[in-house]
Amino acid sequence: MECYELDARDDELRKLEEVVDRAGNGRGVVVTITGPIACGKTELLDAAAAKADAITLRAVCSAEEQALPYALIGQLIDNPALASHALEPACPTLPGEHLSPEAENRLRSDLTRTLLALAAERPVLIGIDDVHHADTASLNCLLHLARRVGSARIAMVLTELRRLTPAHSQFQAELLSLGHHREIALRPLSPKHTAELVRAGLGPDVDEDVLTGLYRATGGNLNLTRGLINDVREAWETGGTGISAGRAYRLAYLGSLYRCGPVPLRVARVAAVLGQSANTTLVRWISGLNADAVGEATEILTEGGLLHDLRFPHPAARSVVLNDMSAQERRRLHRSALEVLDDVPVEVVAHHQVGAGLLHGPKAAEIFAKAGQELHVRGELDTASDYLQLAHQASDDAVTRAGLRVEAVAIERRRNPLASSRHLDELTVAARAGLLFPEHTALMIRWLGVGGRSGEAAGLLASQRPRAVTDQDRAHMRAAEVSLALVSPGTSGPDRRPRPLTPDELANLPKAARLCAIADNAVMSALRGRPELAAAEAENVLQHADSAAAGTTALAALTALLYAENTDTAQLWADKLVSETGASNEEEAGYAGPRAEAALRRGDLAAAVEAGSTVLDHRRLSTLGITAALPLSSAVAAAIRLGETERAEKWLAQPLPQAIQDGLFGLHLLSARGQYSLATGQHESAYTAFRTCGERMRNWGVDVPGLSLWRVDAAEALLHGRDRDEGRRLVDEQLTRAMGPRSRALTLRVQAAYSPPAKRVDLLDEAADLLLSCNDQYERARVLADLSETFSALRHHSRARGLLRQARHLAAQRGAIPLLRRLGAKPGGPGWLEESGLPQRIKSLTDAERRVASLAAGGQTNRVIADQLFVTASTVEQHLTNVFRKLGVKGRQHLPAELVKAE
Repeated sequence: MECYELDARDDELRKLEEVVDRAGNGRGVVVTITGPIACGKTELLDAAAAKADAITLRAVCSAEEQALPYALIGQLIDNPALASHALEPACPTLPGEHLSPEAENRLRSDLTRTLLALAAERPVLIGIDDVHHADTASLNCLLHLARRVGSARIAMVLTELRRLTPAHSQFQAELLSLGHHREIALRPLSPKHTAELVRAGLGPDVDEDVLTGLYRATGGNLNLTRGLINDVREAWETGGTGISAGRAYRLAYLGSLYRCGPVPLRVARVAAVLGQSANTTLVRWISGLNADAVGEATEILTEGGLLHDLRFPHPAARSVVLNDMSAQERRRLHRSALEVLDDVPVEVVAHHQVGAGLLHGPKAAEIFAKAGQELHVRGELDTASDYLQLAHQASDDAVTRAGLRVEAVAIERRRNPLASSRHLDELTVAARAGLLFPEHTALMIRWLGVGGRSGEAAGLLASQRPRAVTDQDRAHMRAAEVSLALVSPGTSGPDRRPRPLTPDELANLPKAARLCAIADNAVMSALRGRPELAAAEAENVLQHADSAAAGTTALAALTALLYAENTDTAQLWADKLVSETGASNEEEAGYAGPRAEAALRRGDLAAAVEAGSTVLDHRRLSTLGITAALPLSSAVAAAIRLGETERAEKWLAQPLPQAIQDGLFGLHLLSARGQYSLATGQHESAYTAFRTCGERMRNWGVDVPGLSLWRVDAAEALLHGRDRDEGRRLVDEQLTRAMGPRSRALTLRVQAAYSPPAKRVDLLDEAADLLLSCNDQYERARVLADLSETFSALRHHSRARGLLRQARHLAAQRGAIPLLRRLGAKPGGPGWLEESGLPQRIKSLTDAERRVASLAAGGQTNRVIADQLFVTASTVEQHLTNVFRKLGVKGRQHLPAELVKAE
């Protein structure tokens, strides 16, 4: 046992060494070391034996030899130290022989006499492990000796698994009656001692979250702790992070379980099969054990850190127990579970249905379908998909199978939209053959539209309308019609734009479809110039949508908030959706567009680029269909403002579906192309892009500033051309339209550019005030820059210099390099990116990363940070990984102290 492991048993070791030393001086002792499985009993005995100046006789008992008479005694006497003290002829026949009563008495006497004679020459230490597995005949011999060692130089040290009722109660009762008997009780390792053991094995800088997770997975069990330390060390050496339970942990768990004995093993196997539904009553019914046996076994397993409330401390523990059973044994237990389970969630029944091998027939199909649907709602996508696939295989009904396929594709789209598209042709055929219910057909129409196949979607809608005979069927078709018109307004034309769904139509839809339709209504309200109604409808959807209704529904609601110019609310909801554990990787990619656009409108350029790059740098844009245009356009616009025009050019060169030009998000892309042209001096090209965007917006009836300020952008492009009258006309026209504070501020800035210097001041002052309330520091920096130039032209140089410093400061905070160059700042000189007082590397962090990093630099754990910021621990870990990479540090202990002040 290593020294750091012994430190946890310092008091117990001292007590044991003291009594062993006294035994060496003629004050014999019998010591029982009790405790849960794998708590260090053997290590304590080994440590004492190593220090004792005595002849040591050792034996290890096992459950396999418990029925073998004298198996324990046979190990003890097979020792060279006893060679000169030969026992009677009966002994060579051991172990395994059943002796007559006379022979047994003679053996006990001879063994005791031999050991006492040996102790007269030199102290003797007899160490026996796991005495609870000892055979009865050997125990009788030990008891005969134990009664007579009080005045001899003999120390008998026994290790035993602590139980409420000892395995050999009579033997233990006899020992307790001896005046020279001592008991040393061990407990599992405490969190403190486990942490010391982990740091000794993994290094002194182990994160607090790792220590907590490792103790939770081991429960103070020494063998499990050692095994998991080995697994984690091996994983970390190959670049892994966190806690990885591998082969060493699994073997340690299985070894500890077998040492507990057959009854605890049986209880653990039943608990493994039952999973989360395990309770004492069910375990008793399925195992066939009585209540006392189950209670005692559960206590042994709990004390040993192997179970807690019949739950496994780590998924790997349950996995190794299941794998240790034969397939026949598992099926038998699953069938037993099906017979006794009552009033449990359908996914529990489905789990045992699979385990029992009952995979075919209508009943199985119904159970699997219900389980898949329930898990889909809860966001457990992988398992939900598996159950729906099982339901599809179990059913022989064509309509049922087609519906199940749609539900499976709905889940697959949340995980991998590109892979799921392979089913669309098959489902289109099924829909035209009348095998799909209207609600499933409505989903198909939406998927085809988002995938850039709006013509097919429109054809499918037209073919299915006559089949909608009930109010609910017609409501589904109306929802599909609205959805398609929003996805691709360019395909419907101004005379065929549908009206929003009425309250009666919405009431006829089931919850998920109703929320999706309300989200579409919200987008339509925003596009028709009713921002208050749009925001209210969108927030209502986001507050009530469950995990299964996330994705497309949430994207529509977030889009409605953006078009209603409610940027802060859109940002809050987008961050919340991404931080929730139910959000899949693909859904996070889907939310990248609204997150990037919201960050852009708040002037957080780095955050906009980062949100967009999660899609642009790591996914094929074709997987997102026409929705790819939103993260692309926002990230391009932000990159241009950061001075990363080459990156923006690379993104704009990526291939996109042709259908994007007929979609709403295609308008954002047109605007982004105009911004790129403007930044690269191609003013005519920029003006053309903005005018084309505006013409489409007017033709489609979506001419609202929350979508695009195309008139203002076009007027800015005309500032560099000859037709300044057209620019003024566009600005004046925009000023007649209803706008939010940010849109009005941007309009006033361009109006000021068309005005003489004396009139610019008031316009720019108003714009600056509006942007301050909008918290858009980038646009405010531009306005202050214009205001500084205006005061300079008016020869108010002192005021101009003050405004210039403010503009530089804000531009530096946002990393807006082109604007800083315009403001006269030189790389490395005053006013460059150190203007804000923070190091350049810290300025590269997003707001979310800076918040997390500041708390981590202050010593907070990931769990505490997650609780304070209302996000998940995995989100915190992801942010810290980005922080370490951007700052070039190896871990949280190397985070710069400036971060604590940064937030």
